Amino acid sequence: MIPNPYAPGNYSILIVDDTPANLSVLSFMLQQEGFRVRPAISGGVALNAVQHELPDLVLLDIRMPEPDGYEVCRRLKGDPKTQNIPVIFISALDDVEDKVRAFEVGGVDYITKPFHVEEVVARVRAHLTLQDQRRAIEHLSNLKDDLMHIVAHDLKNPISIIRGYTELLLDGDSGLETDDGLRKIHVTADRMLALVTALLDYGQLERGLPLDLRSGTLAPLLAECADSFTLAARDKQIAIALRIDAPDAAALVDRERMAQAVCNLISNAVKYTPEGGQVEASLSADDRSVLIAIADDGPGIPPEHLPHLFQRFYRVPQTPGAARVTGTGLGLAIVKLIVEKHGGVVGVESAVGVGSRFTIRLPR
Repeated sequence: MIPNPYAPGNYSILIVDDTPANLSVLSFMLQQEGFRVRPAISGGVALNAVQHELPDLVLLDIRMPEPDGYEVCRRLKGDPKTQNIPVIFISALDDVEDKVRAFEVGGVDYITKPFHVEEVVARVRAHLTLQDQRRAIEHLSNLKDDLMHIVAHDLKNPISIIRGYTELLLDGDSGLETDDGLRKIHVTADRMLALVTALLDYGQLERGLPLDLRSGTLAPLLAECADSFTLAARDKQIAIALRIDAPDAAALVDRERMAQAVCNLISNAVKYTPEGGQVEASLSADDRSVLIAIADDGPGIPPEHLPHLFQRFYRVPQTPGAARVTGTGLGLAIVKLIVEKHGGVVGVESAVGVGSRFTIRLPR
């Protein structure tokens, strides 16, 4: 997702200094500004700390027992996991050579002690903002690559199909029935429309589309979503069972967006369940949360694919000989975005040959 607007509470700062008084002053100063602060009394402690939780920025003293600040920064920049974390040196050393060396090992800034509170805070804010901008640019670059893939493949193929059928229809001697050709063009155009609609939905959610949150019971929403797939299920002789264990369970939701998420899950369940199978949509609750679950007795998902299911454009390879199921590769990514914007969590359990169960857990 595109990084959230600047807010100090979103950021963790690691302060490294072997002088307890300096650690206390810097920690208090940045905590007062709203930052989450982790102090480290030595370079070794700092290097261990980043292995447990990556900070968003490091304030680093130079003159410390081995490893000193230069060596700590060199190691951070040599590790792919930490090389992009901005390091600001803060030291009493004020020779040009010291400052140049700090930049050579990977520092992004240098503050000379004794420091001024306003200067430290301003520099920290500036580098966190730059870091967020770099992440946003990288994110948009990835989206551009995904879009190019769609244009080159997912839209090119259906356009080629439509062009092929129109050429056959224009050729009166092709033997293709007009109704049959138009029907295939219509189906292909529907696939293109679904993909473009999914792209627009995903883009709106990524940009932070505001939600119209209102408290309401979820049983009617689940029932309406299940009912909307009655015809599609009937065509495959699939039964959709509705189980409401908590008819009064309520949550703060944007009804239109939450219905979109639930319908996406039911749609997938119907698509992947074989003829004569069953899909169950259920609603339960406890004191802290509401749980919507959509279960099917489809082919199931191999365990190696489960961690990637909610990534955009991820598609589980279909089993050879199985009925082809079309999709945009964005449905589950959209579900995840919607649910997380409601403060909820999505989940999945699946076993090959048994079926899958997708869940949406929302706070009450």
